[in-house]
Amino acid sequence: MREAISRQPSALSARSFLFVAVASYVLIPGQWSTAVSLPERLQELHAAVLHGKIYVAGGIDSANTAVARAYRYDPAGNRWERIADLPGARHHMPLAAAGDTLYAIGGLLGDFSPAADFWLYREDKNVWEPRPSLPAARGASAAAAVGGSIVVVGGLGPARFALADSTLIYDPATNRWRAAAPPPTRRDHLAAAASGGIIYAIGGRPVNPDANFDVVEAFDPTTGRWSTRAPMPSRRGGLEAALLEGKIHAFGGETRSGVFPNHEVYDPKTDRWSAAPALPTPRHGLAVAAVGGRIYVIGGGPHAGFAQTSVVEIFTP
Repeated sequence: MREAISRQPSALSARSFLFVAVASYVLIPGQWSTAVSLPERLQELHAAVLHGKIYVAGGIDSANTAVARAYRYDPAGNRWERIADLPGARHHMPLAAAGDTLYAIGGLLGDFSPAADFWLYREDKNVWEPRPSLPAARGASAAAAVGGSIVVVGGLGPARFALADSTLIYDPATNRWRAAAPPPTRRDHLAAAASGGIIYAIGGRPVNPDANFDVVEAFDPTTGRWSTRAPMPSRRGGLEAALLEGKIHAFGGETRSGVFPNHEVYDPKTDRWSAAPALPTPRHGLAVAAVGGRIYVIGGGPHAGFAQTSVVEIFTP
């Protein structure tokens, strides 16, 4: 157990990152290692796992430009390969794998206005195909697959920098979208992960990076209801999360003045948070994926705002 540091962010003088802790917590053991870097420096990208490989698509490159490029990582061979470009440049665009299919959901255009496009990746043909557009444009949202469907929560809605006001569910069987009850806390730049048939919406912000949330809310698609869970130990937006061995690991984030190295772990069974070894490279707008008993933390911004890295770090419990 460790004593309290602070629940509010505070800048550290020598480095542009923030660290926040809870009053007392158990430190989860594990170690970090490094994988081969992304082929380029990118931020505001997302990741998903399909057939044991990690996919990332879109993002903002080192010229601070939205890109359509997409890559696939093979953990067994520790190598990246470029795959077919997205039909259009996007950033802040969630990826999700449902069944045997990878989907790219909405996102933001180069001018940060939201998009309604919804694309499916055909692995056998190496091509992205359109599917029914989102009911309304949305970017900087979070998505997770549960029960064969994709649930999209939060984000920026049809009007630029206006928060989305609904939860969206896509059913591949019917190839249709439907709206569900919105989360109690409207927010963008949040993370989401699914465990036990429940979607957990974690952190985020109300547009303003200096007003980050520690809120955790759970959505049950079978009942269409939201419930509130234990708050995250730190207030973070621009973070990402992944499920590993039944627990949700949340990484990174930003305020206007710095980025977070925070790595905190939520146990849905006990509704409790713990701390884990911090990110070696603090960052926001990062991609995170779990495969083979490890979590891969990919790219992101090592400084607040526009900044990119190609680093890939692996957490092994």
